[in-house]
Amino acid sequence: MAKKSMKSKKEPLLSLDIEEGNVGNKSKSKAGRCASMLLLMMPILGCSMILGTLYLLVYNMNISIHDMTISSALADYEPTWEILTLLCTGAFACFIVTISRSVQIGVYHKRNNSAFRGLRLLNLMAAIANIFAYAGFVILAIYPVDGPNEDYHLFGAYMYFGLNGVYGIMHIYLLWKQRQYSMPVKIIMTIVPLASVICSIIFAILREDGYQYEWFAVATAAIFVGCFIILFKTDPVDDELRQFFCCNRK
Repeated sequence: MAKKSMKSKKEPLLSLDIEEGNVGNKSKSKAGRCASMLLLMMPILGCSMILGTLYLLVYNMNISIHDMTISSALADYEPTWEILTLLCTGAFACFIVTISRSVQIGVYHKRNNSAFRGLRLLNLMAAIANIFAYAGFVILAIYPVDGPNEDYHLFGAYMYFGLNGVYGIMHIYLLWKQRQYSMPVKIIMTIVPLASVICSIIFAILREDGYQYEWFAVATAAIFVGCFIILFKTDPVDDELRQFFCCNRK
């Protein structure tokens, strides 16, 4: 009588076992591995540059987040080019991460024949919202709050906090429409953007009494971008991203 071997299955923490067809081809060329490494670096780069900006503002200026807004700290920081370099690099990385995530979502639903017109439109609108959000962050840094172009600064601030929150909410819905991620990942990727939105709302209500919540909102939004490394590690979609960024549509 033949013996049947029993295989113990352990549920992974970061991702579920995905059925064939839900993820890209695991065999990669050197170019594919380089592209995958570059993609995984982008969330960390974006997150670290934004958090590094906040750290420099607090450490170099010796201020407390309870006593000064980010806008005021940016206006007083010297040299300006130093902080703008960090911030613009982080914003650019966030642009790439946002576009890559949008492509990844589209590829998933295309493979599973689960995309419908409303979902594709929501995915596109979410990506546009986050791109404009970080463009707003750059604008508010370029134009000081106490300068002659204060209106541009305020416009950038409204763009960043408003559209960043919109993207967070939209992404939560898009994430829960994907079955390839485990429950712990979905919970983390839900709590972090919600925390950023809540901090933004508290800051808008408290104003002078809640400066620290503005810092928390920006920090948690940056951490949210950094968490995308988990999503990209599970399903890199290297080939599709290469075709997208190289404008090689088949």
